Amino acid sequence: MMANMSKRIKIIYTAFLSAFASFFAHNMVYNMLKIEEWFFFGLFFITVAAFIMLMLYSIMEFVIDREPADLWRVGFLGWFGLLGMIPGFTFLFGLFALFGLFGLKDYF
Repeated sequence: MMANMSKRIKIIYTAFLSAFASFFAHNMVYNMLKIEEWFFFGLFFITVAAFIMLMLYSIMEFVIDREPADLWRVGFLGWFGLLGMIPGFTFLFGLFALFGLFGLKDYF
């Protein structure tokens, strides 16, 4: 599946997975040392900001130029929005909007 994705879609997935990994690393370090560390915490916010900016830029470019044509592949990240249904995880509820990108698959 990764072989036929455009470079921008791979970068979006990489930013999302980096944010997830830094969030997980931050929680692991915090649980082991019981002190708040700032490296992975800051890295998490940087990668989340990069993910959001890449998504907004890609959506705006798709509206203008119809590129990248495989933007619909990012819609799978909407599954993480289901965690918004669990109490305490409501900050992920916004990822449901990514499901809307599946509608672009039949656009071409």
